[in-house]
Amino acid sequence: MTDQRRRVDSAPVTAGRSLIRAAPYGSLALWGGPVAHGLRFATAVTADVPSNAQTGPVAVPWPPPVVSSAHPVYGSMSPAEEPSTEATASGSAVSRLLLLAPTPFAAGLGDQDVATRLNLCGSAPRSGQWVSVAFGGWVAPLPADAWSAAAARFAERHPTADLFDLGSGRSLLQMEIAEAVVRTARACLLLGAEAAVGLLRGAAGSRH
Repeated sequence: MTDQRRRVDSAPVTAGRSLIRAAPYGSLALWGGPVAHGLRFATAVTADVPSNAQTGPVAVPWPPPVVSSAHPVYGSMSPAEEPSTEATASGSAVSRLLLLAPTPFAAGLGDQDVATRLNLCGSAPRSGQWVSVAFGGWVAPLPADAWSAAAARFAERHPTADLFDLGSGRSLLQMEIAEAVVRTARACLLLGAEAAVGLLRGAAGSRH
């Protein structure tokens, strides 16, 4: 069953990783609040999860049968359909994304984590296949004392002059990833925390 699931999942996961690796921007939607479009992002995986991690994906029909606005990524589901958050051998599967946002937007987050989703959508560069990736989790401003190291890491993906505007017009956010949804024209995968980390790790490629 596991081998069969991995074969079924391989095409959308590969397309998703390709999109994440190439996408210049994403849209960040806060729980019941504003949406920020065109945010540059960079991966900052902190869990030791292999790039081929496939534990947790659940194939669901397309289009999904039950969707509401109560869930940050995929709508509310019945308890039987609720995706689990798996733990790795070393503890919780934790991954972070760094996002470069306008300072007024970052200031609106306050000091607490806010439920959010990061949406990416487009054609996978190699195959041309349409794919959408939505990461669900929590976002918060990155503490200023961590900006220097984070900016250096961010510049590996986006060597933008906007990084020189940190603390003025721009701020860095950190998003903890809890799950992901990968959609193509023929498939829709709901990924738990561990598999979402694996998706990011695979997309990071030679950068990490």
